[in-house]
Amino acid sequence: MSELTNARPVGELFRWSLLAGASAAVLLAAIGMSGACADETDRPTVWIELGGQLERVDGGAGAFAPRFFSQINTATFTSPVEIQRLPRYAVGGEGRVSFQPEGSSLSFSVGVRYGRSNNSRKLHQESQPGSAYEYLSVPLFNLHQGAYIPAPAKGFVSTVSRNDESHVVMDFQVGKDVGLGLFGHHSESNVSGGLRFAQFSSASSVSVNADPDFHFSYVHYSHLPPPLPPFPANVDAAIPKWHIDNFKGEVARSFRGLGPTVAWNSSAVIAGNQAEELTFDFGANLAVLFGRQKVQSHHATTSVYHYRQSASAPPDHHSYTYPRSRSVVVPNVGGFAGLSLEFPNAKISFGYRADMFFGAVDGGIDTRKTFDRAFFGPFADFSIGLGG
Repeated sequence: MSELTNARPVGELFRWSLLAGASAAVLLAAIGMSGACADETDRPTVWIELGGQLERVDGGAGAFAPRFFSQINTATFTSPVEIQRLPRYAVGGEGRVSFQPEGSSLSFSVGVRYGRSNNSRKLHQESQPGSAYEYLSVPLFNLHQGAYIPAPAKGFVSTVSRNDESHVVMDFQVGKDVGLGLFGHHSESNVSGGLRFAQFSSASSVSVNADPDFHFSYVHYSHLPPPLPPFPANVDAAIPKWHIDNFKGEVARSFRGLGPTVAWNSSAVIAGNQAEELTFDFGANLAVLFGRQKVQSHHATTSVYHYRQSASAPPDHHSYTYPRSRSVVVPNVGGFAGLSLEFPNAKISFGYRADMFFGAVDGGIDTRKTFDRAFFGPFADFSIGLGG
């Protein structure tokens, strides 16, 4: 549905971010190289960092659950609510360019982190109802007989679900080497502040076709029913009844926010010398993002009640659309820990990172319901130093 498409797709924002990062990299590299020509030192003035991460995505969102879902026997069928489960892991990349002028304890950096996840699930389930037993007794004619009637249809639930999620986090920071020496003479610490931008986008759709409650209904007659003559009789007749339900739902959610951020990064040398060092790295960050949550939800249900072999009434159709938008303030807390192998002009890092955004997503369907969004998992980076 066209109304579920974001006005500015994540791909567009990500391409803009890469272009900005590349431009900054070229500019800072030029500054660093010019500084190198003026004063040859062993310390790079520009660092370019590239890497990737595997992140667990937590926080969830509401699932579509129309009224007829409650008629589905979960002992027989898997509930369509379970089929709509969001993807749990995201993969992505990250990049950062930092510049520290010669002879200065200040550093300037631009970083971007991008991740995405998706899943698609299809499940068709059937159940075979038992046969019905019909009985006819007409004493006047000494007629007594019974027979099993096979079910003319099967119970079934067929569900198709798809979820797509993406997130972008960008940081613009100015840092200062504070050299606290809390972890020995060979430790380094940097405190920085600046702006953080975050965007979370997701789109979900589900389609369910079901006949969850097929059954036989028994009717007893004490006389032969019309159009037969009304002779005294004992008649037990089985009448098949069922509902055919069709449901389709789509929802698009987004959050965009910008706000101040502060961070503390530190490292302590574990082993090595000036040419090669193994360090333990750790840090924490805090931000407050001011932004807007948006939701566009649409779902429709069509139900037909069948009596014997034909529909007993016109289809019952209901359709709803729920657009929402709200300004929010989202606290953000994160941290990381890892190991780095450092060379004079290069560094390889491995670690584990967590980032939590509280109340960032409106995960409701028909009404607003906020969910946290958290990303945590391993990462790996490679950095190269230029200039100096």
